[in-house]
Amino acid sequence: MDLGYLTDRHEIEQAYYLYCEAIDTKRFDLLVGVFTEDTVGDYRAVPGKKLIENRADLLANMRNNLGPGSFCGRTHHNVTNIRLSVDGDRAESRAHYYAVHEGALDYAGQLYVMWGEYHDQWVRTADGWRIRVRGYDPFITRGPREITTRRSAEGVPTA
Repeated sequence: MDLGYLTDRHEIEQAYYLYCEAIDTKRFDLLVGVFTEDTVGDYRAVPGKKLIENRADLLANMRNNLGPGSFCGRTHHNVTNIRLSVDGDRAESRAHYYAVHEGALDYAGQLYVMWGEYHDQWVRTADGWRIRVRGYDPFITRGPREITTRRSAEGVPTA
């Protein structure tokens, strides 16, 4: 391991921590410091989810599913066991996540908990390392997934 790799690793770890902070504080605008503008988010491992093909849509999806218009209250996201390979201005990582979502409104008092893995492809930009492709693989879930969905005008869960 050389100093360059250690610096790259530190910057990528910091981006993961910023991701968790942005989600848990519901400051989704901070995610511009994590994802490229042309990012691709592959959430198809979750029933009913699809490929998201840019940062604006990815952030809108997160706002809809975790923000004020959802059944989701407070959250707590953790990223661990980061495995990283760096090749010049590109990197690939696999990282375990653990996420707790507190239900709101109809789901008050309930939790939706997830354990899984992110498979990320990173690019070095002028502003630092950003995720270009996010792969999302939930291994274990407990509780009602509807907690992480937006509410319709009638107050019912939507996909």
